[in-house]
Amino acid sequence: MTKKLKNTSKRYETDLAFLIKAALYLLLGTVWVGWGGHRWIPAGVVLGFFISKVEALRIDRKIEYGLLVVGALLGLYSLGITIFL
Repeated sequence: MTKKLKNTSKRYETDLAFLIKAALYLLLGTVWVGWGGHRWIPAGVVLGFFISKVEALRIDRKIEYGLLVVGALLGLYSLGITIFL
């Protein structure tokens, strides 16, 4: 009797793709929405959470969340992108 082996092929991404995604998550985390001269809503973090849920080739979700939070902290201290309404 022979056992059939399951095809356990996983989709891996290259190191360059990982670095580009990490940089994009960090940049996305820096996007804030503000009005009245102050930053109020971390729009990039909210958008990044939704993107991390539906992405096909995702890196570890904990890493994605960490990069978003670090980006949000950088964006809060005027190192990011603020969209004033």
